[in-house]
Amino acid sequence: MASMRRRAIRRSAVWKYALFLVASAVVPMFVVGVLYDRYARSLVDEFTGERVNARLVATASRLGAFLDARANQLETLARHPAAPTLLADDPHAAREMAGLSRLEADHPDLYGVLVFADRDRLVKAFMGQAASGPPYIAGAGLDLERLNRARMGDAVVVGPTAPRDGRSGWFLLQETLDGGGSIALHVRLASLTELMGPPSEADLLTPVLRTPSGDYDSLGRPTTVSGQLVVGPEVLPGWRPCLVVQPQELLRPFQEARVALLLASLVAGGTIAALLSRMAWKLKQRVDVLAQGTELVAAGKFAHRIEVTGHDEIALLARRFNRMAARLGRLVERTVRMKRQVALGQFSTGVAHEVRNPLAALKTTVQAMARLEKEPQRAALLADMEREIDRMARAMEAILTFGRPRAPERVHVPLAEGVRPLLTLLAPEAERRKVELGAGPGLELPVHADSDHLRQILLNLLTNALQATPVGGRVSISAREASPDVVVEVADSGAGIAPEALAQAFEPFFTTKPAGTGLGLSISRQLAEMNGGTLRIESAVGKGTKAILTLPQGPTGHVDDPDHR
Repeated sequence: MASMRRRAIRRSAVWKYALFLVASAVVPMFVVGVLYDRYARSLVDEFTGERVNARLVATASRLGAFLDARANQLETLARHPAAPTLLADDPHAAREMAGLSRLEADHPDLYGVLVFADRDRLVKAFMGQAASGPPYIAGAGLDLERLNRARMGDAVVVGPTAPRDGRSGWFLLQETLDGGGSIALHVRLASLTELMGPPSEADLLTPVLRTPSGDYDSLGRPTTVSGQLVVGPEVLPGWRPCLVVQPQELLRPFQEARVALLLASLVAGGTIAALLSRMAWKLKQRVDVLAQGTELVAAGKFAHRIEVTGHDEIALLARRFNRMAARLGRLVERTVRMKRQVALGQFSTGVAHEVRNPLAALKTTVQAMARLEKEPQRAALLADMEREIDRMARAMEAILTFGRPRAPERVHVPLAEGVRPLLTLLAPEAERRKVELGAGPGLELPVHADSDHLRQILLNLLTNALQATPVGGRVSISAREASPDVVVEVADSGAGIAPEALAQAFEPFFTTKPAGTGLGLSISRQLAEMNGGTLRIESAVGKGTKAILTLPQGPTGHVDDPDHR
């Protein structure tokens, strides 16, 4: 019980609103505080140098791996047995080595492969995919006289040179060939500096490559250091990755975070006040709708429904209210109708019993007098009396049927078996009234109902439709499947029924026909409900009327034989 109570509290609207308000006040300040503290710790770490040193070591490792890879590539060329043929005058002798050089020059980090007759005199240039301009396409060769040189194993690193005159920065990785001359890789400086990575957030840490010929940023451009320079491990003699720390930027995030925290507190306070006012107003609106709904239902308007929004207790209460109103309306309607039918049944049964016997005696007397009557005028009068007696007897039979209906004997029967004889029976009446009477689709469907009850219902509906249809109109009967039921529709093109008359269409003894008893539709609906179905009327003035009968569907292709039941 306690756990159920706790769950109910957790699901309550007040609890949700309270949590939402607390979250609205606390979460922004908490988030800002966490971000403020986290950023402060990161700045402290960067300021103390732990992250700086770790980053410099990792950067130096990447730069060293890049230079080692290029050194291995150069060694492959310089140690090739055919490498000396690059300086030979015979082009056939140098063909194999030239092909290998072109293959290696096609690396994305190289401009090309260069061959020197001595240390500085360029004799051959193998162009790579990144190459452009001299010494590959036009112009003078490379001026290596004033460039810095650093030893890297058996190779020599020449340069670097800064970008200028529309040409990118570069450096050479050069190695001597057996028999004289040398071969060099023409390396993109940006391929090396890009490995240092971009500047850190807020430009607090800026990577710089320090070389004997100057400092270069991560894009291989010359740069001037402004700030505190932290130098990393050496990757070549005089070559070191560095990080520039901007001390003036350290205090700015602290100040901005304090301002943001203050603003967040102010916004949270204003938000809470606005939310409290709005929630109180919304809650009052929803409660007022419920209160108004209860007043309307108490006044007997059971069709009133409340719009359901949300998933909290008020929404649940609205759904339960709508369900209660619907059930209460059906219960009241069923109770009133049942009491009315019981009273009318008892009354009509008593009246029918009291009237049928005298009518039978009157009919016998009139028939006897008619046989003896010789005067034509009196004989005609007696015939009229006999017809009126028969009409009264039929009315009494209808009253008896309404007050004491027979229990249904439900079988599976195709609609066509019940509709076809009725259409034949009513054809003369339709022809007399000059009304088209036709059958639509779906009549091959079977229904599970009492065949006599079905015939009586359809006869009443078709007769009413014929009587309501003017000359030149049409009456049709059709059916369709609406699993697990079959819907039978009897439609006419008459003048329709006024809304006030349509509301009383199924009331016993209510009729708009001068000679009607007002029991046809009442009996039809009673029989439909006894067979597990429903009957309703749709109509609009000037648009005709449609009687919609719904009955349980029988299995297709199978019809019960009532003689074997």
